[in-house]
Amino acid sequence: MAWCPKCKNEYREGITHCPDCDIDLVEELLPEQEEDFEIPEDFEFPEDFDPAAILDEPKEKPAYVKAYKSPEERYADMRSSAWTFVSVGGIGLVIMILALTGVLTFPFHDFALIVMLLLFAGFFAGGMVSFQSAKKLKLLAASEHAFIEKVTDWYHSEGIRAEAVTALDVSLPEELFYLRRYEAVSELIREHFPDIQEDLLNKLASDFCEEA
Repeated sequence: MAWCPKCKNEYREGITHCPDCDIDLVEELLPEQEEDFEIPEDFEFPEDFDPAAILDEPKEKPAYVKAYKSPEERYADMRSSAWTFVSVGGIGLVIMILALTGVLTFPFHDFALIVMLLLFAGFFAGGMVSFQSAKKLKLLAASEHAFIEKVTDWYHSEGIRAEAVTALDVSLPEELFYLRRYEAVSELIREHFPDIQEDLLNKLASDFCEEA
């Protein structure tokens, strides 16, 4: 068999020339070699260029921020989890008690049944604690809504007129302009409300940017 060294096509015996590339065929293709990269002689590195600093510079990973959930959503999730724990724990406790009293028979030793009894008791207790936490969360919902309203009122009265927002270049592409506006609004909110949670901050900044 013969090969074209340029297009790498294979030809049957008897053909010695590649009509497409107008070049003689070879019996074996040589492995390709990577071309050496050469820096132009007239190229000058910046005075502050430090290759070691580039290699050693740590790459900062962006912090993961969970999506914001309203107090009502968190309350519903917590109650759902509480009901699950209480249901599983309660049913398990009843079954284990019946097994320990001999009403039900399982191929386990009493020690294993006691361990399972304690496990289900833990589930039941965890569910009751979740119910209490859900009640507290429901009570805190009003204060969180009041805080959101406070931030919203501040932004519409002061934040939207801040130089960091009004000085943005409107000629930027739409996506880039939105990103710059989002960053500016986020910094303004964080500056005036330093204790705000990151998930709520992202939610409000996104909402404010979409209003424009």
